[in-house]
Amino acid sequence: MHRLIINADDFGISPEVNAAVCECFIRRMISSTTLMVNMPYADEAVRLAKEYGFEERVGIHLNLTSGYPLTGEIRKYRRFCGKNGKFNAAFEKKTASRLSITQKETRAVQTEIEAQLRKYIEYGLPDHHLDSHHHVHTDRSIWKALRPLIHIYNIKSVRLSRNIYNRISVLKAVYKRSYNRGLRKSGVKTTDYFGSYTDYKNCAERLPDNALTEIMVHPMYDEYGILVDHRIPMESEKDFYSYMRAVYEFY
Repeated sequence: MHRLIINADDFGISPEVNAAVCECFIRRMISSTTLMVNMPYADEAVRLAKEYGFEERVGIHLNLTSGYPLTGEIRKYRRFCGKNGKFNAAFEKKTASRLSITQKETRAVQTEIEAQLRKYIEYGLPDHHLDSHHHVHTDRSIWKALRPLIHIYNIKSVRLSRNIYNRISVLKAVYKRSYNRGLRKSGVKTTDYFGSYTDYKNCAERLPDNALTEIMVHPMYDEYGILVDHRIPMESEKDFYSYMRAVYEFY
């Protein structure tokens, strides 16, 4: 039987997502969540986590692609921010910049990462797990800036690059294996596997018994107020609950 960690990404991005994450904890549908500390509703998210008693299960969702950065230097670089100062995710759209950026850009990224880590620690959240919005921490250019900070800020565990899937290019597969080997050698804890629920559903039979697998979900409410995972279209609240329980029973 597989052991599962079910993590809700994007905690703090909006009041609706905050409420959805809380409901999932109440209903025992998720086992952890990760916080976007630079987003406007991060303070509300932390307050709710402490109110509902799951603050020990809140890690950091490093964010370099959405909202406003916490620092000023990174706003100078159009690969990261637009003229309005908001993250624009431009670097994430090109393979070259995902692999390599200038030294000045690296220093600006490192300064922003450090500010986000400091804010996470100031919240008093003890989980010290790290993953990221749009998986930017797995990009070579970002990992280069992040890696020296991992132990300085006592990050205990880091999400793998997605390693359960049906089809992927050879080059991507080679890069993912290389990144995951390097991550494990860095001394942080990792799961054995990571992917979405769809990844897991399609590949579960190929995973070893007793493997520890992280599944990412994105709880939110649709326009009808129904709790859904935005990565998996659900036609009813009942369908969503059935899907989550089917996953959680293995944890």
